[in-house]
Amino acid sequence: MSRVKPADRISLRASRALTWVRWLAVLSLSVCAGFAWAAWRAERRLSIELPLAFEGRDLRIEGCVVGLPVSTDDGLRVAFEIARGMPQSGRFPRRVLLHLHARTGVASVRPGESWRFAVRLRRVHRAVNFHAPLVEASMLERGFRATGYVRERPVPARLEPSRPALRCAARYWGVGLEALRFAVRERINAALAAAPHLGIVVALAIGDQSLISDADRQRFVRTGTGHLIAVSGLHVSLVAGALASLMSLAWRRLPGLAGRAPLWWATPRASAVAGAGAALAYAGLAGFGVPALRAFTMLATTAVATVAGRQLAASTVLAWALAVVVLVDPWAVLSAGFWLSFGAVAAILLATSGRFDARDRKEGVSGREASPPGSGVLRWLSGLRSTCRTASRTQWAVTIALVPLTLFWFAQIPLVGPLANAIAIPWASLIVTPLTLAGVVMPAPLDAWAWYVAHQALVVLMQVIGWLSAPAWAVLPLRAPDLLTLMLATVGALWWLTPPGWPLRAMAWILWLPLFAPDDARPESGEFRLTMFDVGQGTAVLVETYAHRLLFDTGPRYSADADAGRAIVLPALAAAAIGRLDRLVVSHADADHAGGAASLAKAIRIDSLRASLADDDPLWHGSPGPVGIDAADARRCRAGESWEWDGIRFAMLWPDAATVGRGEARNSASCVLHISNGRVAALLPGDIEAAQERALVETSPVALRADLLLAPHHGSRTSSTEPFLDAVAPRDAVFQVGYRNRFGHPHPAVAARYAARGTHLHRSDRDGAIRASSRHDRFVIERCRELHRRYWMGR
Repeated sequence: MSRVKPADRISLRASRALTWVRWLAVLSLSVCAGFAWAAWRAERRLSIELPLAFEGRDLRIEGCVVGLPVSTDDGLRVAFEIARGMPQSGRFPRRVLLHLHARTGVASVRPGESWRFAVRLRRVHRAVNFHAPLVEASMLERGFRATGYVRERPVPARLEPSRPALRCAARYWGVGLEALRFAVRERINAALAAAPHLGIVVALAIGDQSLISDADRQRFVRTGTGHLIAVSGLHVSLVAGALASLMSLAWRRLPGLAGRAPLWWATPRASAVAGAGAALAYAGLAGFGVPALRAFTMLATTAVATVAGRQLAASTVLAWALAVVVLVDPWAVLSAGFWLSFGAVAAILLATSGRFDARDRKEGVSGREASPPGSGVLRWLSGLRSTCRTASRTQWAVTIALVPLTLFWFAQIPLVGPLANAIAIPWASLIVTPLTLAGVVMPAPLDAWAWYVAHQALVVLMQVIGWLSAPAWAVLPLRAPDLLTLMLATVGALWWLTPPGWPLRAMAWILWLPLFAPDDARPESGEFRLTMFDVGQGTAVLVETYAHRLLFDTGPRYSADADAGRAIVLPALAAAAIGRLDRLVVSHADADHAGGAASLAKAIRIDSLRASLADDDPLWHGSPGPVGIDAADARRCRAGESWEWDGIRFAMLWPDAATVGRGEARNSASCVLHISNGRVAALLPGDIEAAQERALVETSPVALRADLLLAPHHGSRTSSTEPFLDAVAPRDAVFQVGYRNRFGHPHPAVAARYAARGTHLHRSDRDGAIRASSRHDRFVIERCRELHRRYWMGR
């Protein structure tokens, strides 16, 4: 046996070290280049901003619709490119998001149409809450630096094609593509009319998910099959594979060439180009979402390599796709779709990379040798078993890889996900999606028949998914992990998916323990915490003790199909793994306080209710949803009621007996809740006004004392009277108000009263959600916009 010389050993080590240095240098340069590119893109976007002087002013503008219009319950939401009517300033936004109310008389708009509008604009400002989607980042990503609504007068006017439309089309090459997507959506709407799963067919055809019903969305979430309603990489790959196969067959049989086409250009190259072209067409029709763009880039990279006669590793193809996606859209990394899409593909590549264990290889070889010649049935069964084994291995790999990411983004694990996906993926990929796309290219009336059959297949699939999602155990809710826990769990997932024989592979589950046993984030016994959500112009406050949860008001109702309960409160409760409320207090019936109550009652268990609502309000009788309120413990708020949880005393101070007897549900009957642990106290007064404040000061001035005060009636000038503030003597006051709200809350005179007393003022429109935690004899205040500050956040 030859021995390695010391000099050769040193040379080998130096070569390895040099390789590592090269890779480290490439990685460092890539990170720096990526950061510089993203920073440059962000700086250019942020340099465009609506001047404060133009917020809330009437502007007459001309331009064209450049995006797919989205229907709302009271009108349309459209992306609009301003061509005329804006000030001569390079900073003024040209691309804005407009709301067309139904009362304007505009029933429909199409991408590419020119319009003249009278609008009121304001800067992009969205609610910012703990564990909430980054809506302002999404607006920046889409290029919107201002939002607004169209005025009724002067009447909006559609213009004939003219210079504004041509300028818009020249600036946004995708206007024609958006017009095509709109036309396809209109055809599907006409063919399926009011079909229950119409929105899913539209989503599979053009990637527009705005028409999917809430019931269908909930089924997808609970079964982990949400990727089926997006134009995912799987769908793009199937379309590309189908077109590549057709091209492979046709290329050998082109009329007039008698099989000479492959001699001119190899069949694999022609098939690869055809597949990439099909992927480009479908990804474009879907609006180039992240999963679709990723799939197209991978297919295009593979096609280029095939044409060039080169063979690329799957990891190299995935790396090129990653580079292209972040180059085109640096903000894609902020979306769940980015991480879930690339994570799933990486897991699939790992599972199908040929790293089977020795037993699998041995069984595969022996199975082939044992099959006698001509035994087609045995060979078919062996192939079927091998396919099922590969599919199960792939599904297992994807499930393991995505558990940490699913918890981070959705705070739950769909336990029925593997079974639901095993059923839904083949059904949707081999039946529903091909029929949907066939309808896109077919002429009438064949297109309607294709979409009808696709919808009938969806009816069957949604019944199965609905049955799987029905049990309470179908989903395991867990607290959303922090960054360190997420990183450990991701390393554990990769460790688990390593080939057999990897060191300590069976111990990878240890890194998952923090996911299922997170740090106890509850307040200590004898302490309490209040989270005042940023819900716009409205009130919603979560009160937490060691073992109990109370929600004071539920935020506003934004429209017939959107409210703060569904959009803000429920996701926050899910992220904190709160699946039940011990008590819901609805201060009164105004929509900005009770607007989200119905959505909450349909989605979460509520053990008791205290409210000032009309006698015929459905909340008194529980909710029509599957969960609902325990109507046996539903009573009106009444002064004098008190209870104690975990060393914290809750006392209802208003309404008095006379007000309760009148059965009022207005501001004067607002529930007033006092919370104290004997060292610090908080007061939640709803929308009481001066008369109620005087009555409270006269009857129970000592009981009003509180360190933290939620400003009555959002800081209206009819509340926060001098005697009331003297009695409460708050150190901190919180105004839950909407950005540039039409009421002007908080009134400057009211804010001055607080400031004159040295009270620290907090505002949800400026600070986002506000969290106050009792610590011994004081409150520790956290402001979401300050604690989680990001460069795209507005004022």
